[in-house]
Amino acid sequence: MRTGLPSLANLAKNRRGATAVEFALIAPIFLIMAFGVFEMGRAMWIKSSLQFAVEEAARYAMVNTSATTTTISTYAQTRYTNAGLSSTGVTFAATQDTTGGINYVSITGTTTFAVQVPIVPFPSITLSAKSRVPLS
Repeated sequence: MRTGLPSLANLAKNRRGATAVEFALIAPIFLIMAFGVFEMGRAMWIKSSLQFAVEEAARYAMVNTSATTTTISTYAQTRYTNAGLSSTGVTFAATQDTTGGINYVSITGTTTFAVQVPIVPFPSITLSAKSRVPLS
């Protein structure tokens, strides 16, 4: 007598839908890892661009010893923007000091990195770069 329902023994042997269940278990983990790699790479790119802009401004300050701190900061901002990044939320500051009779200029750059794909809640991170060079 058949009732139309599969027997318990037949259900245990049935593999239909196993791939869909495995995908449903693995896909979220894979997507979180993939977006994590992308976001980490983006953070490293921004940090590297920030360091590049600060180092270029330090080189500019060494060549142009009469440049003001405002000019040096503006130069760093320009170099950062030329890397293809938005200058919104990025601050550059240049300061001059004298240590042991040598004039130095220090350039710092700071920005806040926020995750673009918030799959997992992640706090904002402050990225900074600094360079210090002698002027004379």
